[in-house]
This record gives sequence, structure tokens and C-alpha cells, in this order.
Amino acid sequence: MTTVPTLVPEPRECIDLGGTLQLSDVVAVAGPAGITATIADLLGEGIGAILLPRSVAASPEHEPVVLTVDQGDHPPGGYGLSVDDSGITIEYADHEGLVNAVQTLRQLAGPAAFSRGHVPGSRPSLPHVRITDAPALAWRGVHLDVARHFMPLVNLYDFVDNLALHKINVLHLHLTEDQGWRFEVKKYPRLTEVGSWRTGTRFPDWDEDDQVPHGGHYTQDQLRALVGHAHSRGITIVPEIDLPGHVSALLAAHPEYGEPGNLPDGVATGWGIFTEVLHLDDAAMELVTDILAELLEVFDSPWIHVGGDECPRDQWRNSERARTLAAERGLASVDELQPWFTQQLRSWLADRGRTLVGWDEIIDDDAQVPGAVVMSWRGTEPGLRALAAGHQVVMAPGSTLYLDKYASDDPTEPRAIGGHIPWEKVASMDPYEGVEDDQRDGLLGIQAQLWSEYLVTPQRVEYAAYPRVSVMAEVAWRGGPVDPDQFRPRLAAHLERLAVRGVNYRPLDGPLPWQTGGGRYRRIAK
Repeated sequence: MTTVPTLVPEPRECIDLGGTLQLSDVVAVAGPAGITATIADLLGEGIGAILLPRSVAASPEHEPVVLTVDQGDHPPGGYGLSVDDSGITIEYADHEGLVNAVQTLRQLAGPAAFSRGHVPGSRPSLPHVRITDAPALAWRGVHLDVARHFMPLVNLYDFVDNLALHKINVLHLHLTEDQGWRFEVKKYPRLTEVGSWRTGTRFPDWDEDDQVPHGGHYTQDQLRALVGHAHSRGITIVPEIDLPGHVSALLAAHPEYGEPGNLPDGVATGWGIFTEVLHLDDAAMELVTDILAELLEVFDSPWIHVGGDECPRDQWRNSERARTLAAERGLASVDELQPWFTQQLRSWLADRGRTLVGWDEIIDDDAQVPGAVVMSWRGTEPGLRALAAGHQVVMAPGSTLYLDKYASDDPTEPRAIGGHIPWEKVASMDPYEGVEDDQRDGLLGIQAQLWSEYLVTPQRVEYAAYPRVSVMAEVAWRGGPVDPDQFRPRLAAHLERLAVRGVNYRPLDGPLPWQTGGGRYRRIAK
């Protein structure tokens, strides 16, 4: 009897049938038209290079292993996978289920299947198994901040592929911030001409910025292609344009939309919460809807994230123009401007068949935003409050799922934003903790966050993400916490796959010498 490789996430049911199927030099695929190319792409060159349509691959001299693919009766995202002497069979519920099945097949083939190229002469073997599987949570997401530190497009593709390996199905792409505007808006080219770069970067304890210009942006066509690539891997990209706060980069390009006399001195070079906000008159509302209109042409996600977090109201409170505007809007005070704004965007998006998503501040002040999805980041309490009010909720608490925090309290860790969240703490998260039985259907899922103040390179993003994203994927798939002691051997085996792929993950026993902090990027106590 063979031993079935450890799988991450662990399937609902996996039966070891004993025995091994040795793959041929070619694997013939029998299934719907076009399925061969799809599966070959998902498997990667490690195995995908030996896949051919059955009609092409069959020959009298060499009868290939047959991979039979067809739709079956499974929950959304679910699949069945069987391997025996007769070949491989996949049944899938939908495209996401097919992706999930193929990723499991890839794990069964061993770490070599994660190679970025086909090794000539390699012939993986698969254990005889029967797997029935489906995710517990519909939203299994990772948030990536490309605004504070820009991620080159090639690395963004790689990031998507790594998420797919873990059956993550949402990439929340944070495109705008005080420190940079990354989305091309054709009607307002200055947003990227001026707002996409800053003159330098300054960490809080530095006397001055490093005077190294930093920037970049994505064209609409680049993002359209990325959306298609993500879809092929079962991932929906949810874009975020952060409003009405966190707009220093926007106002650096278009100061006419801010409060006069309270404008930023260029694109922000440091971190923190800035006082600059939009002056929400008709002109600013037209700007916002123009931007969102172009965003909807690029991203087909049913969800559009509009931020809504950390928006100080000081400028509005100190502005006669803002007080007059609030009165004209029929509002009791300027404190009602942000709830009014969020409701306007909710209605505008709903009219176009999209659902507004916002950070949990959107339900403060007893704000009524019916139909909006609430992303609970200030712990789980706002999410529980939102569920009670009838909202759908994604739990994204900073206490367990903010992966920009230190991975341990080891003093050699590279610099992060403060506090530490080891992988064991991620494993302890119970998505349903505190959720009433009659509100469980409102919990869409969970999401890990990678804010990039201190994740200055793609390598640092990978170090912060893995293996903690691997752990989060396990929690999201099963819909409950994981016992760290039981999970550790399975996680260690999974890291061998990431090693073959070349991911800059953090080893379980601490950073490698070249992954530690140093100089300006040394860990500091917080």
C-alpha cells in the first residue's frame, strides 16, 4: 500500500485505495472541447507538458494513461477525483471546482509537479485514491496592497498562481492609497502621471525619506489580461479604490477635489492616517463615478471595494464649505457626509449589477447601507454587528489575519508593521466564532491582508504570506480552526512544494540568514 501525500487544504474525504498509477510520457485527456489546454495550463509545465487530447495521444505502440474529465453533481467549488489502474477521473461542479480538482491532482504527483519547467524524462506517479471535496466557505481571500509599494506585473501574475495552488478564490487588489495611485483612468491621466509615484519613502523612525523615487501603475489592458489569467485559475479579482479618505495621491494630481487650504504637499512619502479627504460636492461625485465607470469596464467582479476606512472628519468639521454642502444634501451635520457618500456609491453600483464592499467603518454611526458587504478588520465585533443587521460579511480581523505583522517575536525577523501573528495563531481562527446559527449563511468567508508599508519587494510579500496563507487556506476550506500540532507535519510537507516552485517562504523554525532584517530594515520593538 502506498501512502497518500499530505494535501493542503485537506479534502473532506480521501480514501487510500492502495497501489500506484505510473504516468506515461503522455497523458490523454477525454472531456469537453478545449479542456486539455485548460488542464495543462493549470498543472503547469511539471505535468502539463505531457498532456494531449486523447485522439492525438493514442497510438498502437504506446497506450497512454487517460484522464477523463466531466461535470458532476457537487457543491459550488466541489469536485471528485479518482485514481486507479484504469486512469484518472475528475468530476467538477463548475470551473472553480475543476481548478480545485487539478490543484489536488498536482499535489498528489509530488513536489516535482510544482517545478516551473518540465524535467525531461520525469514521469510522476499518483497514488490510487478516491477524493470527494468542496470548500466550507465561499470567499477564501487574500488582500494585496500594491499602492504603498508597487508590485511589478510579472510578480503579480506569480502571486495569483501561488494563491491558486492553495485553492484561494479571491484576490482583493488594493489599487489606491495616499502613497500611490496604480489604476489607469483614461479620463483623468494626471492620476497616474502625478499620483502614481512619490519622491521617496520614509519609515516612522527615519529623520528623512530615502530620496529614492518609487512608483508604477497598471494600464487597463494589463489589468484586463490579469483578470482573465486569474479567472482561468478560479480566482476573482476584487478591485479597491479607497474613498473618501486615503486620497493624498488623488489630491496631489487633482487638488480641485479637496478642501481648499487643506491639500497634501504631493504624494505622501510616509505612513499613517492623513487628514486629507474629498470635498463631496457634485464635481467630486462626478470624478468618483467616472473612475468607477472605467473600473467596471476592466474588472468583472460582482464585488467592488470602495474602502471607507480611516477617514478623518476634521477637515469637514472645520470647513464652512463642507457645512454648507451637508445642509444642501439635507444632512444634519458634516459627520453624515461619509455615510451619505457610501450610500450613493452603493446605489450607483447596484444600478450596474455590482455589490459594494467596504471596510467595517461603513456601518458606523448607525449608517444604513443595505446590500453592502462588510469586511470586518477591527476584530470580529463589527462583523458580528453587521451580520445582525443583515449584511453579508467577510471576516478579516487584524488580530489573526493581518499578515504584514511579524511572523514571530524573533528579533532577527525582517521589519514589519508591529505585533506578531505566528502561523499557529492563524490556525486558531474560528470563522464562525460568535456567529448566531440563523446568521451563518451571511458569513461569506475570511480574508488575509498583506499591507505593504514594510513589504517593499515581492520577496518580502512572499515571506510575509507563506506559510501563513497556506494555513489560512486550510482554515477557510474546512470552515474552522486547525490544531497546530496535528497540522505541522502536513504544513512542513507542503513547504517542500513551495520550495520547488521557488517561493520565498519563511521556514517553520525561523528565517534563513538572508531573510532576516538588517540596517534600516531591522526589526524594531513595538
